[in-house]
Amino acid sequence: MELEFIQLLIIVIIIIVFGTIITIFNFRKKPKTVVDKEQTTWQTIENLNNDKKELIEKKKEISYKYIAKNITDQDYSEKTKYLNSEIKKVDAKIELEFSKISEIKKDNNPEDELRFKNIKITGELNETELENRNLKEKVAELESFIKTLSKTNNLEPTSDDVTKAKYYSIIINKYKNIINDNERKTISEMKDSVKSSDLTIKNIASKFTPIGYDFDKDYIPTLRKIYNYLKSEIDVVTSDLKITYTLSFSKIITEKIADQHSMAILFCSIMHNLEDKNAKIEMVMLENEDIHALVSTKYKNTNYIFDLIQKTPFDMFKNQDEKKVYEEYTFNNNKISQRIYAYNQYNYIDFDKS
Repeated sequence: MELEFIQLLIIVIIIIVFGTIITIFNFRKKPKTVVDKEQTTWQTIENLNNDKKELIEKKKEISYKYIAKNITDQDYSEKTKYLNSEIKKVDAKIELEFSKISEIKKDNNPEDELRFKNIKITGELNETELENRNLKEKVAELESFIKTLSKTNNLEPTSDDVTKAKYYSIIINKYKNIINDNERKTISEMKDSVKSSDLTIKNIASKFTPIGYDFDKDYIPTLRKIYNYLKSEIDVVTSDLKITYTLSFSKIITEKIADQHSMAILFCSIMHNLEDKNAKIEMVMLENEDIHALVSTKYKNTNYIFDLIQKTPFDMFKNQDEKKVYEEYTFNNNKISQRIYAYNQYNYIDFDKS
């Protein structure tokens, strides 16, 4: 009888120990399974974002071809419609994967340390969402540019506009030498015209700069927003009067108008405010011998040219090869024939002497 009791007791102890081991094993295994699920979901989101990038690039390419009149209106419409449909499908899949992430987080203990063992996982949500928004902004930017292009192609000046323009040009031509003499600047004065600490510049930058701004991470998304703001708000004009007159930053913003050179100085000043010391105003000669102002920079091995008078998409002129980006740039179908000089608040470059 005593022997049977001991045997029974041993069996009970074995069952308890075995059950405890299984419980501990399952408890430890569950968080790892959750982490694996999250990592798999993030990988899927990353793959979908890569698919979306490819579709965006195809749409940009088609838009540029349409701008250059290499494809018909019908081809552009059909291809854009198809790509928009594919982008929406990818967006839907991305949203589904994000909902899976939310469900995983909802169903599991947020205090579990293993859930946050991989710091990269916890940070990728904001990164991916930001990239997703940026891609959507690029699509909207291209569509807006095409619509603007279509509208401007249909606009024609009235007879009254032509008469007024002729009258104003007679007056201005009479005094243009006086104006040019007063506006002529030394190299030092040209460098001083780029003012990153100007109050108007600070106000514009602060509207679009995120809290905790990081130049390495936030510069291009922030600059893109400012570029699109200026492109939509400010009318940049070109003149055949051969007059140099620089508008103040506050005047540009309040009157919503600027000449190409004044706009280049304003945009370069904003870029310096955002910590881009490579940004500079460049004066170039085009194939038709017109002198044109633009803004250039180099950021993370990519060369950019910005020309707000054209109201082109932010990424219109960029290339890792500096020579190619200048070869690809055009204004009214005229390429750059000569780079004359460039400057910012730090330096002045004379390309004839460099």
